[in-house]
Amino acid sequence: MKLTLRNYQGKVLKKATVQSDDPHNPELIVKMAGTVQAIIDVKPSTNILFRGMADQLSESVLDLAGSTPFHISGNQSNLSANIAYTVETVEEGKHYRLRVSNKTSHGNYSGFIRLDTDLAQKPDIIIRVSGFIEGEISAKPQNILIGKLCATQPERVARVVVISNRNKPFEITRLTYDQDLMSVQQETLEDQTGFILDIQPKLDTIPAGSRKQASLKIETDLSPDENVEVLVNVLNQSGQPEAQNK
Repeated sequence: MKLTLRNYQGKVLKKATVQSDDPHNPELIVKMAGTVQAIIDVKPSTNILFRGMADQLSESVLDLAGSTPFHISGNQSNLSANIAYTVETVEEGKHYRLRVSNKTSHGNYSGFIRLDTDLAQKPDIIIRVSGFIEGEISAKPQNILIGKLCATQPERVARVVVISNRNKPFEITRLTYDQDLMSVQQETLEDQTGFILDIQPKLDTIPAGSRKQASLKIETDLSPDENVEVLVNVLNQSGQPEAQNK
């Protein structure tokens, strides 16, 4: 049995299941716990999360310190369109600082920053970066399922709430969707600025036993260049009875 602890640091708990032909003990769970002393310590974490509106997000700062002398020889990222980052030398060969900021106005992303080092035992440091950036308008939920889930259940509809993240008055200027798959009715929210979209399937256009996927695009006068999208899954299992639990 081989245990790999690359990219781990701090307290670690690993479990492994060993199966054998022993009739009295066919399965054995082995637990391994310990503390990994990182060759290069990254604080506060090797993960960065940006969540919220773009102008409300702060820069994320990571400190990298080594138990042995090291140098950062290069860097790269697959998120150049979404983030900006710089590497600073705090103390040559001992301590470096990574500054990361979001530059996306709205949308989601996930990727990494890789820092190359001159240590054979630690040739690179991977920093995972995720962003969930809200624009002026948000629609929730962003993924819905409508239609006939099985023959014995009633037809399923969905409701999407569209609001301004800054609580500003706005109007929906256009709704774009496949009118052969669904119908959308718009209502005004009573307790806050925003709208409710009631979404119903059109099952007569979907063959029984099939599934269709489409998007509902929402445009507003508050942010004309920003399209908010809701993923709509339409299911027609009208000929598929629900399986009985045995």
